Amino acid sequence: MLIKPFTLPDYIMSILFIFNKPPYGSDSSKEALDMALAQAAFDQQVSLLFLDWGVWNLVKDQMPKLAGIKEFTRLFKGLDLYDIEHVFVSEESLAKHNLSEKNLMIEAILASQDQIKALIAKHDKVICL
Repeated sequence: MLIKPFTLPDYIMSILFIFNKPPYGSDSSKEALDMALAQAAFDQQVSLLFLDWGVWNLVKDQMPKLAGIKEFTRLFKGLDLYDIEHVFVSEESLAKHNLSEKNLMIEAILASQDQIKALIAKHDKVICL
């Protein structure tokens, strides 16, 4: 009996993680980031989308240690180590919170509401905690 060599399928499932909660109000953002990094470590195609209060996850110069909270948001600076290259931020959410791309610690792709709808439809799985 012939045994075929192991090969991966031609496609890799794409997963979109939506961050819509502030970074330190609950564990949702930390857990979503952990899940995204784990998926990317197993060669899944991972994208991140920051909406509503979730845009605060990317704001630089936060000081959660002053409140006695362990900082995890700096891990977003290492997304390229996991080959996570597609990071999207809602233009509307930035404006709503009086923020701009200059406030963000990493480069992100600004997305309109219509672009966000298309982005969600394009991915095989969408995860929002």
